[in-house]
Amino acid sequence: MKSTVPDDCGNSPRNLLVSQFSVDWAAGNIDGLRPLLADDVRWEVMGDPEHEAESSLSLPREVREVEVFTAINHGRAASCNGRMLTATERIDFCHVFRFSGVARTEGKARHAR
Repeated sequence: MKSTVPDDCGNSPRNLLVSQFSVDWAAGNIDGLRPLLADDVRWEVMGDPEHEAESSLSLPREVREVEVFTAINHGRAASCNGRMLTATERIDFCHVFRFSGVARTEGKARHAR
């Protein structure tokens, strides 16, 4: 799978973290995601209020390419957006995270959208 993240992610550990999260998520690397998430993580999918966190980790498609357009963070909040390409469709995404701590490398994601 081809992946692209913003060049400036190296300036911020959290920007790099949320960008890599999106790449791992698109690739189906669930084992790489779990250490980043709190045990009680909530995952909200727009238009699907009953969606469960566990099913959000597994994509039922083979993603050929993922590109993260923008990654930003401030305090406990972080966000990134981008697109995934499969053989037949384009899937746009935006992840919004709320971390349990404010230090650059502290905390796990407690909430994602």
